[in-house]
Amino acid sequence: MRAIFLADAHLRDPQDENYQQMLTFLNQQEKLDALFLLGDIFEIWLGYQHLVFSAYLPLLESLRRLRDSGCKLYFVEGNHDFNLGPYFSETLDCNVIPDQQVVDWDGQKLLICHGDLLNPSQKYQLLRRFWRSRFSRLLAKIIHPDLVWSLAIWLSDLSKNKRASKTPCTWDPTPLIEPFAQKHFSKGVDALLCGHFHKPVKKNFAGKQLLVVGDWIQQYSYVELNDGHFELKRYFS
Repeated sequence: MRAIFLADAHLRDPQDENYQQMLTFLNQQEKLDALFLLGDIFEIWLGYQHLVFSAYLPLLESLRRLRDSGCKLYFVEGNHDFNLGPYFSETLDCNVIPDQQVVDWDGQKLLICHGDLLNPSQKYQLLRRFWRSRFSRLLAKIIHPDLVWSLAIWLSDLSKNKRASKTPCTWDPTPLIEPFAQKHFSKGVDALLCGHFHKPVKKNFAGKQLLVVGDWIQQYSYVELNDGHFELKRYFS
């Protein structure tokens, strides 16, 4: 069986290079049994009851075609796309995972998550809970979607500008992820797969696999699981 794992595309405009590359990549997939989206695929997504952001229609159509071909869809909510709503759960028949979940796949137990739950910052975790709260969902229903989109893009740009003003990050997240992975390996998990850190990582621990898929912004990296074998790859169109 064949599955692909993607994360951290932060898609905005269908004309953007990484968006075009994503569409090309997905539309090239044949005989794909599962697609695991590990969060932050979108720059912003809130799951309204009866509408979606128009910028994402091309991607949603690609996902629909994969679903219709027999591909199972899994989406782990990230810190930019959460409360995915009925379009994913009902229209796309996607398995939506708010935090993390062990998935039995092709004879292996896979722990899939976005990775932001490992952030040690209490401030970040409080903010994360706020964005996923009932109050936040209520605000999204009251405020016009155009304003929600503009505000989210502004906040994202503000965050990126702050990061750009600092020394480029060369931090290796592996020491943070390894204890979390080892804890779950001891409970019978065969592989941990996550995104969030924008840095591809592949490590083997006595047959157990730790994989961080990297990003789809500059690296175009992803993980492919084919008949029980994991491979960290980069896409070149």
